[in-house]
Amino acid sequence: MDRSEQTDRAGTFLDLHHAPEILVLPNVWDPLGARLLEELGFPAVATASAAVAFSLGYDDGQRIRVSTMVEVVRRIAGAVSVPVTADLEAGYAVEPETVAANVREVLRAGAVGINLEDSVTEGGELHAIELQCARIRAVRAMAVEEDVPLVINARTDVFLRKEGGPRAARVTEAIERGHAYVEAGADCFYPITVGDLPTLTEIRAAVGGPLNVLATVSAASAPELEAAGVARLSFGPGLIRASITAMKNAVESLRRTGSYESFTRGTLTSDEIRAWVRDTPEP
Repeated sequence: MDRSEQTDRAGTFLDLHHAPEILVLPNVWDPLGARLLEELGFPAVATASAAVAFSLGYDDGQRIRVSTMVEVVRRIAGAVSVPVTADLEAGYAVEPETVAANVREVLRAGAVGINLEDSVTEGGELHAIELQCARIRAVRAMAVEEDVPLVINARTDVFLRKEGGPRAARVTEAIERGHAYVEAGADCFYPITVGDLPTLTEIRAAVGGPLNVLATVSAASAPELEAAGVARLSFGPGLIRASITAMKNAVESLRRTGSYESFTRGTLTSDEIRAWVRDTPEP
């Protein structure tokens, strides 16, 4: 992918955050899933760090190498013609310069967006607001150097933290962090695990930028979220959980009853799948 094409994809992806329609992103972990979503008309593709890690036999939480994640992103971005945004967890580093260097590799792999968390460890301590803003500013400066309008989705784990005080205090902190992250250069704010419309509406109004909601915790439908002004709806590892559940159910049925109809009838044929893969050898 040349730089002008990547820049166009990045611009398209940013515009989708300001469109009247909510941007729906069922997260994938491989090129086949990405090609399927593109074929079905989704305007962009997102990875989920947990889904990528699970598919490789690891837990989430930066347990795979950043180079491994970059290679997965490269394969996905190279398989589709729509924008790709990559979940880079907490940037695989603490220091702003190192985070920016890691994101540069993801950008050069073809992604035009990233997720960046503010957790030191998921469920535990968060980076100080000043440090997280410095990390976002470093990523933004790197993207300016690369001349690609990278879309930064700044995730806060305020509501994931095990010890964070009463909910009202968490909402106040989330608003403070969201406002600061947008000021530092984030394009979208992601208060993960918040799903009720009143809280989402309050946060969106106070932060003043596009908001990302996790579908699996949302108490509202996509049309309701859209009407409330939510810009983006993602699914995290929802699709890989659904896929592995279907596989588990099928093989458990095989062992229990000897029947294999559940995965030999009514499923996609190999020829149907071939419509979404390349017929040339890997270079």
